[in-house]
Amino acid sequence: MLQKNIRILIFLLLCIIAFSFCLNVKAEEEEDTYDVGFDVGTELIWEVKELDASTFKLIFGFEPNFEKGDQIKIIIRDVREFTLTYIINYEFWDYKSDWGVPGEEFSLNMYKDPSRYDDYLYCLTPIEDYIAAFGENATSEYTAHGNTITKRAVSDVGKDYRWDKEYDIRGIPVVEAYYDEYDQILVKVEGTFRIVPFGLYFIGFMVAGIIGTIILILRNKRYSTKN
Repeated sequence: MLQKNIRILIFLLLCIIAFSFCLNVKAEEEEDTYDVGFDVGTELIWEVKELDASTFKLIFGFEPNFEKGDQIKIIIRDVREFTLTYIINYEFWDYKSDWGVPGEEFSLNMYKDPSRYDDYLYCLTPIEDYIAAFGENATSEYTAHGNTITKRAVSDVGKDYRWDKEYDIRGIPVVEAYYDEYDQILVKVEGTFRIVPFGLYFIGFMVAGIIGTIILILRNKRYSTKN
């Protein structure tokens, strides 16, 4: 029975290694091509986690229409691909709106070319490749690293601020935050849908877990034999 369990664990380990290899091959084959990373019907909710309302008004010249704990919701209704763009149709519920009634309908036109990124709500995937390609051609107000795009700008009332947007592996923003010139948070919004990235680090943890399980089984077997 012990040998059978060990064979099963080794088989699973080999499957995970083979799957990770396939992911890398596929990523290389799809280099320089960018796709929408989420499906029609995807439901997304973001919540205001931090807010400095008085400083927000000072920087932007108006009061925020939300409070800490408020949420907005989006449901993806349609995704259409064209030669140069994707068009994403979605239903939107703003802060303090009634989710029991239909939301507002919006359409987002996204260019596939990363150099034409225009503060889109979403990014295309593979996310790190897309953001890196954008960063290579971005203007000086932008910086791009990993899954995050940062923008430094001036508000309509002449105040400097910084905007950070972190995306998940699907190209959906999981954290969006605005800071004043002293790096104090004005508002921070987080997605309630955070997912664990399924990449090489995750696979590494899985492999380590399986190996650890095998070692534990062998130790318990030796301990039982001695007793």
